[in-house]
Amino acid sequence: MTFLNTGLAFGACAFVIPLIIHLLNRSRFRTVEWGAMHLLESVITANHRRFRIEQLILLLIRCAIPILLALCLARPVLTGSQILAGNSPSSLVILLDNSYSMDAVSNGKSHFDAAVDAAISIVEQTSRGSEISVILTGGRPVSLFDQPVFDPAAITRKLKQLQGGYGANRMSAAIDIGLKTVAEMSHARRELIVICDFQPEDWETIQADLPSIRHQLDEMEVTPHLSLLPVGKPLESNVSINSLEFSERALGIGQQLVVRAEIKNHGNTDYQQLRVILKVDGNESDISQVSLNAEGTTQVIFTCEFEQAGSHVIEAEVIADDQLPTDNRHAAAVTVWENLQVLLVDGDPSREPLKSETDFLSVALTPFTFGRVRLIDLMQTERVTSKELAADHFKEKRVVVLANVSKLDDKQFDALSEYVGDGGALLICSGDRIDLNWYKERMYDQGNGLLPMVFGARKGKKDSTARLVSQFYEHPALAYFNEPNNGDLSSIEFGYWNELISLGEAEDDTISIMARLDTGDALLVQKEVGDGVVVQLATACDDSWSNAPLRPVYVPLMQQLVSQMASRISPPRNIQTGEPAVAIIETDAESNAVMDSVTVISPDGSRRAIQTTSRGKIQLASFANTERPGIYSMTTPTTETIHFVATTSRNESRLDRMNEQQQKELSEGLAAQRVESVSSYIELENVRRQGREIWKYLLVALVALLMLEVILQQQFAKVRT
Repeated sequence: MTFLNTGLAFGACAFVIPLIIHLLNRSRFRTVEWGAMHLLESVITANHRRFRIEQLILLLIRCAIPILLALCLARPVLTGSQILAGNSPSSLVILLDNSYSMDAVSNGKSHFDAAVDAAISIVEQTSRGSEISVILTGGRPVSLFDQPVFDPAAITRKLKQLQGGYGANRMSAAIDIGLKTVAEMSHARRELIVICDFQPEDWETIQADLPSIRHQLDEMEVTPHLSLLPVGKPLESNVSINSLEFSERALGIGQQLVVRAEIKNHGNTDYQQLRVILKVDGNESDISQVSLNAEGTTQVIFTCEFEQAGSHVIEAEVIADDQLPTDNRHAAAVTVWENLQVLLVDGDPSREPLKSETDFLSVALTPFTFGRVRLIDLMQTERVTSKELAADHFKEKRVVVLANVSKLDDKQFDALSEYVGDGGALLICSGDRIDLNWYKERMYDQGNGLLPMVFGARKGKKDSTARLVSQFYEHPALAYFNEPNNGDLSSIEFGYWNELISLGEAEDDTISIMARLDTGDALLVQKEVGDGVVVQLATACDDSWSNAPLRPVYVPLMQQLVSQMASRISPPRNIQTGEPAVAIIETDAESNAVMDSVTVISPDGSRRAIQTTSRGKIQLASFANTERPGIYSMTTPTTETIHFVATTSRNESRLDRMNEQQQKELSEGLAAQRVESVSSYIELENVRRQGREIWKYLLVALVALLMLEVILQQQFAKVRT
């Protein structure tokens, strides 16, 4: 405790005045001998004891009155164990939730607007010279300024320009960044305040991290004050489009794309005849109507086609009168190909029909080329022998197939490795001509090469066959066959295959087994190498080791496998909020010209120019500010437009809120103070800075003692009379 007027506190010494008066005026008794006195001794003793108690009570009250009066004038302040900062500057970090759930409207105002108003009020009440940092938590934690700012007016102007609707709240990462930021600030007094709608989903991950956060706080040289400020209120009416699903296989001009939109009702209200619209490149393409029960989920299937090759955008929107329109839309980027160039490297060529290693594969990939009907194949193949293979053959090829190729020379291998590392796709098919030692030493290279697994000894018997295990396929290239009408892969009989062996001790996340035989052996294995991908087939692609080319399912199998590899765009164009949008721009290898800047248009309509960076024969354009869900359009100097779509989790679409008990437990876990409103926070902050004055309570006690002294004086006088 301390005093605002310390000098006046010494006025409490005035308590000696009534004490001195009491001592000077106390009754003096004179003993007079009287014969009958012994008869009154018991009465005199009792009255004397009562009189002394009454005088003592009045004396204590009269001594307390000047003490309380002095304390009131000295204005005592309760500080606990802290040193009061007064109006000295402080370091303030505000974690402001700008995720899409904050767009919910209650009482005619969005929760985000309420949060911004709260942040502005807090900033405006900071002491002069305070340093302030605001961190936005939606999509990816981002600071409002590159470094803490000492000008509250500048922060206020910036806050008023903010918009909500960003990706799901990343509160765990935001708190980590907030603690690091406040630790690097300069003032002795430091504060961190969280302003958000406190949805349970946003704080689930933090519950497990509470001990580490407390440890981080304890290890800080100056421990900041933590405050939690909830805004908004729980709402019950909301509909969202959770996802758009469509095939990832290569799509050509005029080919039909089937789109499945999942719609979720997160509230307790039934919706009848909801309109669901599919837009293609911003133009309305199809409309459907659905009914949605409370807490229900439904799906709407659309079909669409594209008349031009290039980057396109599809978007589904549900028209619903709910309290959060931001999640009523969901978009996806689609790439339409004019053609896909596939290079077939034949390891066992022949002039006889259907005797070359790649004859069946070539027919499967380009069936219309060999037909009588004038149709155009999406894939176009080029065949070369292993001896003819050169670096120029890899140019503009989406997929390279090594079919029963014995081995490659050093130049061929180096060119192939560079092709895959730069984003190419490679399919390696086994056969009776492959050099097992070369594939192990060069292609596998102790797990550091292109090959996912080592080709082992040939297995199988002529009179005994193996089949694919009937299962639910998760790989996009094989998921097509989860529908029985699309073909039965288990109908293929495999007579021979090479055992695929993994020599690595630790499990490699870049390697996945796509399909297995009923013998337990892996048949198809995929490995991600650099920006590219390699798929390893344990058997031959012709009819020498299996009857696959003779089965109807062979054509769709190879079409799905190769087209999925060919259309694989790395880096992807459908990303999560906070992930960078990266485009690979091919340039002339012989040209030394530097690519001009690339223009990016964000979902809010803002434009930004970014510079490309060189990486070998390609230019990379990377845009990192993708915290807001929606469509990002990147325009290259060649006027080509590349679309990226950033999506986020729909967990925040349920507009509930942590109850008081949950918020209390969270506050205790973080050693934070929970406040209900901005005024409560400002009052709390004033107490932290100035302490809590108690002179009003002392004044009440003073008046009470004055009245009590008068009452007791009169009461005791009546008793004596």
